[in-house]
Amino acid sequence: MDFKDFLMDEFEDVEPIERIIKMGGREKKMKFKPISAALGDELRKKCRKVDFYKGQKVIETNQDKYIANLIIETTMHPDLKNAELQTAWGVKGAEELLTSMKAKMNDGEYAEWSSIVSQINGYDKSMQELVEEAKN
Repeated sequence: MDFKDFLMDEFEDVEPIERIIKMGGREKKMKFKPISAALGDELRKKCRKVDFYKGQKVIETNQDKYIANLIIETTMHPDLKNAELQTAWGVKGAEELLTSMKAKMNDGEYAEWSSIVSQINGYDKSMQELVEEAKN
């Protein structure tokens, strides 16, 4: 055991992962890259709502928003943040683009996309289990 195993040089950058996903009835070649743990924390915080109920702090996570943000940050191709792609769809912003794309997909296709994103980010658990963990 040596601390040198944990120096920055010992951590490798992850190469993009290609997958073929069916979208809108057609197969599309896509690229993905897992997000960092730090970005994962930011996404979870961004999707939380804190309320107080009878003096107790209650934290709720918007599961749909979390999944959408995870898809946006993990998907490299197509780049959902690309202004030209957004203009082609007649929207502004990655979340609006994703919403428009979802409207052209069946539910199973979107579920497959979110499942692949989950796997690429190293989650062995279902998204529901991850959301429950994020709530705590």
